[in-house]
Amino acid sequence: THSPHRRRPRPRDPDCVGIRRFASTAGSHEGATADRFRDRWVQRGSYRIHAREQRGTGPTIVLINSFPDNHHLYDRLVPHLRDRHVVVFDFLGWGESDKPRDYQYTFANQKDDLDAVIAGLGLDRVVLVVHDASGPAGINWAVEHPQQVAAIVALNTFYSLLPGAPPNPPEAIRLFSTPEFQRLTDHFAESPREFRWLYDFQVGG
Repeated sequence: THSPHRRRPRPRDPDCVGIRRFASTAGSHEGATADRFRDRWVQRGSYRIHAREQRGTGPTIVLINSFPDNHHLYDRLVPHLRDRHVVVFDFLGWGESDKPRDYQYTFANQKDDLDAVIAGLGLDRVVLVVHDASGPAGINWAVEHPQQVAAIVALNTFYSLLPGAPPNPPEAIRLFSTPEFQRLTDHFAESPREFRWLYDFQVGG
């Protein structure tokens, strides 16, 4: 299915585009957090993945967005990690990353997006924080790279090792991945107000 987010213009520098304000909702911590994060751009084939990196101590905490979110899902968390090495990013199709139209938005491709971010930023050992629909991608990456995983934090997610027996996906995933709902999903994609309602319903405000 196509991402409901529209393509936005972005800076040309593929490595680092300098420091921009981290649009946090974390109150008094917001300014300090903004100073620590840098925009980074990771290449995956012909597409670019947007990431933000805060240098710090310990294994890198990689905060992985779910569906239909972007890296701002963690705006209220990152101020509490101000001394840690933290990376947030947007999967292809979401946030500020490229949004290719003829592209399969699957768990397998999301796993490869994660792999591109970890390799592209030169991360060694990571703490993967997965939420909701990013669970399968993050956990599958961890299974394939156990030597690089310091820990996994799984938040309200799902996973199945049984072939042919996928779990029941969350409502938003069913909505955007079912062909019969195409007209409805197009409506959400074209209406910022309706998409905001769907986002708030899925994430809980």
